[in-house]
Order: sequence, then structure tokens, then C-alpha cells
Amino acid sequence: MKNSSRHRFCIVLLTVLSILFGGNANGANQKDSTVVDTSKRAWTKDLPEFFVTATRTQNRVEDIPARLASIGSKEISLMPSMTADALLELVPGANIDRANGIFSKNASITLRGLNGSPRILVLLDGIPLNKADGGGLNWNRIIPEFINRIEVSKGPTSAVYGSNAMGGVINIITDRPSAKIQGQVKAYYGSYNTFGGLFSIGGKFGANGPIDKRDNSGKEDKGFYYTLNGFYRQGDGYIMVPDDTRDSMDVKNAMKEGLVAAKIGYQYDNQSYTEIEYNYFNDKRFDGFEVYEPGGGYNEYPTHAVRLTSNNKFKKAELLVSAYYQNEFYHRLSESMAAKKGNKYTLYKTDSRRIDQGIWSNLTLHGKNRMTYTIGLDLRSGSVDASDTYLTATDVLQNKGKMDFFALFGEYEWHIVKDKLVLLAGIRYDVARFHNGSFTIFEPTTLTAFMAEYPTTFSDATWQALSPKLGLRYKFSEKLNGYLSYSRGFRPAMLDDMCKNGNVTKGFKLANPQLKPETIDNYEAGVDWSPIPGIILQPSVYLSEGHNFQYFVSTGDSINTGGDKDKPIIRRENVSGVQIIGAEISARWQITRTLRLVANYAFNDSRITSFNSPVDNKDLTGKYIVEVPRNQAFAGIWWDNPIVQVTLTFNYKDFQWNDDENTVQTGPSNTFDLRLGHTFAEQFTVSATMQDIFNTRYYDSKGNLSPGRFIMLNLAYGFRGK
Repeated sequence: MKNSSRHRFCIVLLTVLSILFGGNANGANQKDSTVVDTSKRAWTKDLPEFFVTATRTQNRVEDIPARLASIGSKEISLMPSMTADALLELVPGANIDRANGIFSKNASITLRGLNGSPRILVLLDGIPLNKADGGGLNWNRIIPEFINRIEVSKGPTSAVYGSNAMGGVINIITDRPSAKIQGQVKAYYGSYNTFGGLFSIGGKFGANGPIDKRDNSGKEDKGFYYTLNGFYRQGDGYIMVPDDTRDSMDVKNAMKEGLVAAKIGYQYDNQSYTEIEYNYFNDKRFDGFEVYEPGGGYNEYPTHAVRLTSNNKFKKAELLVSAYYQNEFYHRLSESMAAKKGNKYTLYKTDSRRIDQGIWSNLTLHGKNRMTYTIGLDLRSGSVDASDTYLTATDVLQNKGKMDFFALFGEYEWHIVKDKLVLLAGIRYDVARFHNGSFTIFEPTTLTAFMAEYPTTFSDATWQALSPKLGLRYKFSEKLNGYLSYSRGFRPAMLDDMCKNGNVTKGFKLANPQLKPETIDNYEAGVDWSPIPGIILQPSVYLSEGHNFQYFVSTGDSINTGGDKDKPIIRRENVSGVQIIGAEISARWQITRTLRLVANYAFNDSRITSFNSPVDNKDLTGKYIVEVPRNQAFAGIWWDNPIVQVTLTFNYKDFQWNDDENTVQTGPSNTFDLRLGHTFAEQFTVSATMQDIFNTRYYDSKGNLSPGRFIMLNLAYGFRGK
């Protein structure tokens, strides 16, 4: 082809691309992507102008010396995800553990090379979801369609939030209505006979327009608002056990789940409001192992939650107060068959009441000379009252315990050089108290009598922690800014480790009410760089030093708990120091108004640097932390043209060690996910989501298979009044 022909071909190609993509093929100006459209048809910018999570008060992103991430409503609506935790694939270094897809009885997310969901604090509209008993949360009760945006502040954030925030904070912010009436209805059907639907309706009484605008008189818009949401889903599931090890007792891991939620509030002005919310969630997920009980063993998590939040903005001050109550009635039915014990059958049930409640408050004062002061008071309490009742014997096990938290914190922000240099410093004082711990065995038989040989002495205990932070952010130019930071995180023990004996995956666990909190110190640097309009690069590096980390340690003994083989006796101990060296980068390219590319990569070298084991024959010094992939990568492309909405994503996770001694590993995994959608008549959307489109099934740490290719067909109707 001659040069002139090539030139004409390029012109034609660029013209066609411009028409198809509906924008400038040379790249959209970043300002074009900042429009917030509540119909979720326009892109929001990568980070909002204001960010709440990092400081618990509304603050400009460019003033926060930390690595932040935000997932907007547009990305949420177009991601090929069926659960809220899967949306976090967009965040570099977010390690999501949900090997069984929507059929997983629980899921966990970790950040920054840490393992264990209790080391990450998860908020729903600013309220903590982590339970004092197990430290984690039930991700299944968070529905993606009801989320407005997700804010992530990475690195230790205990100076603001206290316990659980060792690796960062994830704040899930739900929709608030901005029209007189708005909502959606959605139905879907997919693989493994999975079907369900949802509805959402909301509005604002007497509203003249969106909440954040003014009416014709120039007065700020006010009024009551409400939302009512409902959700239901069920599926037959699949057999998780590989074909070569499967027997007649391995069955499908069926599930069903539902949620109803109601919220009502009053908007005083643009930034002041009071609202109360109630939601109820319940699910039933089967284990995939059936002997006599129809469907086999199962887990249920019926949960009641109430939240009251009031945010009041004054001339130079802002007061935020939140009160919450969460009551989870956990039920489990478990059956097993021990072949080496003459096919001995065991059936027992677990009933556990887990209550978490608290009041969080903070007052922000805007002083002179570009200085801002925030002070806060937090009160939290968590308790567990649980019993294991053997239905094939007389044994009953009961464990109880309570944790109370009290904290004072302060934060200071100084704009040393206006619009250039910002200093952010803070410190928090926490007191954690464990009390009323007990573990009791009633009417023991051979099933539980062996536990009496390992009595637990319970006594009240109190721990204190200081969590400081210090950070600087400097704006070099409109295209480049960077930050340096130091922060400390801490986490007290979980009630489950302190006051319950029982079987776990790694062995038979003994309670340890003397567990002390673990801490971590983090040093970090990062930059935000936009080399050309439409492209944003965000690299970060960090070094974390952990102290008194809690690990399961063998006592050197083993015991038969009624199964086919003896189990090692283990106990959670403060035995380890850890070091994490990490780096991550996020890249986003807004090619045109409708075409976007996103990619991220994270590296973590997470090792045990010291190990003071009470057992002489075990030394974990130099070993890698379990369940932490060394490398992770994600890439996605979004094309939202008038004809079809296309999202294609790729997710890679490196291998992970399953055991502390690094002898058994779970292999690497990679999946491609796809979503295709079309909107017609401006209100109806038909879409298809296909996860793991190449059916690359992988194994989890327990040897169970992933569901493989999973297809869901969706039909949605959205409406919005004036």
C-alpha cells in the first residue's frame, strides 16, 4: 500500500472509531469524565473531588496523604460481578477469597499483603460490619445494585478507626434518592438453575430537584427522603469435589438468600442530614455433603441491623454521630461419617448469637491559617453466646465472651502552602477489654470428653494501644502530586480464638483468653501522575513491620475428635514478627467518552521475620505468610456505546501457601469475565454476564473446585421522576 493510501486508510479508520465510540479518538479530556449521572450512564472520575473514608470527614482527595481508591456507580453497574466483594478486583492488591462464587458460604478480602479478613475494616455507610466474634463479615448481605460507590483507604488506618483497620478501610456507600421518585426492578436466571430478582424504590418528599442543588428561590433543597429495597436469589449449586475423589455423599452446594432494607431521612441542606436504616438478611448455604439430612449440612446467617446517622454542618464546624446495632443469629447443621470408626455417624448443630453495637462520633473544626482539627469518641461492644449440641449424643458445648472498646482520637490538618503542601497528623488511644469468657461442656461422652484434658482458665483482660499517623502530600503541578506517610495499625484478638475450643481446618483448636493485640508499622510513598489528558498512573511502594502477630501454633500433641484420623492440637499465640515489602500500580486510560481501559498490578513479599514457638521442633522464620499471593494483576476494558455495553476483565492471582511451613500450596489462577448489555426505550436494560468464560476451573486451599463458567441473564427496568 502506498503512503497516500495508508494515509487515507488511517483517516477513514479514525473517523469510524470516532463515530462508534462517540468521542475524540485522541483521548477525552479528564473534565469530560467528571459528570455524575444518577442514571449511571456517564463515567465518574477515578477519584471523587471529596473523600470521606480516610479521615471520617469530607476532605479533598488532593489533601489526603494516603493511597486512595474509588469505584463509582458507572463501574459498578457495568462490572461482570455478581457479588459486592468481586468489585474490589479494581483495587490493586485486593485479595478476594471466594472460590465457590455466589455459592460460597462466606468470602474474605485482604489488602497490602496481609491474610485474614479481620485485618481489614469494612464499613457500610460508615458503620463497621466486622464482628467481634470472628473478626470478619458476611459479604453476601451487601448487594451490588444498591451501592452508589466504594471508597478504599489503604494502609493502616487505626489512627482514625482503631481495631481491624491494619491493612486499610473499605467503605461501601449506598444510594440516596435525589428525585421525587426513582427505582429499579430486576430479574435474572443463570447457570446451575440460579434465579432471583430485586427491587428498589425511593424518593424525596416535596423535592424540587436533586438534593445537592438549589430550588428556583435559591434556597438549598430540603426534605424527607426514603428508600425501600428487596432482594432474593437461589440456585441448585454444583458438586465441589473433583470427579476422581467424589462419592455418593458429595452433593450440590445449593443456596438461597434474601434481604429487605428500609431507610428514611431528612436533608437539612447540602451537607446536613439525619437518617435511620433497618435491614434484615438471611441465607442458607449447603455444605455439599449429605448423609441422612436432606441436602446435608448447611449454614444460615439471619441478621438484623439498625443504623442511625446524623451529620450536621455548621459555619466552621461539622459534627457526625452514628449509632448502630447488629444481631446475627448464626445456625449451622453439620453431619459427618468416619469410615475408620465403623462408619460412625455424627450430627450436631451450632447456634450462635453475635451482637455488635456502638456509637461513633467526631467533631471537625475549621480554624484560621488553613488549619483543621478533628476530635472523636468511639464506643463499641461485641459479644457471643454460642452452643454446639450433638444430636447423636448428649453432649452440649457452650462458649461465651464479650469485648468492649473505648477510644479517643484527634487529627490535625495544616495546609502549609496553599494548594501545594498539606500536613496530616493524627493519634488515637484505644482501650479493649475482654470479660465474661467461658467454655463449658455439659453431659460429655466420648465425642467431647477428651476436651476436659485441656481446661481453659478464663480471666478478664484489658489492653491499650496508641495508633499514630503522619503524612505529607505535595502538589508538584496540575499533572503530578505525591505523598509520604507513616501509620500504625493494631488488632485485638477475636472472641472465637479466646473462648472457644473446637475443630477447625488445621486441627483441633484450644481457646487462648491471654492473646494480646497485634500491631503493624507502615512506611509508604506514592504519586499520582497524569502524563496526558485521560491517563492516570498511581504507583505506590510500602514497607510494613508487624509485631506480636497471632498464629496457630501446635502444642505438639494430637487427638482423635471422632474422624478418620488424628488432628493436631493447636492454639492461637502471639509468636511472630512479620515484614511486608510491597509495590503496586494502577493505570486508567479514558480513551474516549465511552471507552475506558483499566489495569493494576500488585507485588507483596510477606514473610515471617521472627517466630518464638513454644514447640522446639518448629521454626517459621523466613517462611511466607499463608494465603497471600506474591503477584496479582487485573485488566479491564469498558465500551459503553449506544448499541451495546461491553465489559471484559482479566484477573490473575499467583500461587499461595496453604500451611505455615510452606509445604502445601494452592496453584495460580486466571479468569476472564464478560458482560454484554443493551439499553432500549431509555429504561429497559437486557444483559448477560459470563464469569470464567474459558472454564478454567481451579482448586481452593481445601481442594474444592471453583464453579467454572457461569452465565447469568438479566432484565432490568429503571425509572426516575422529575
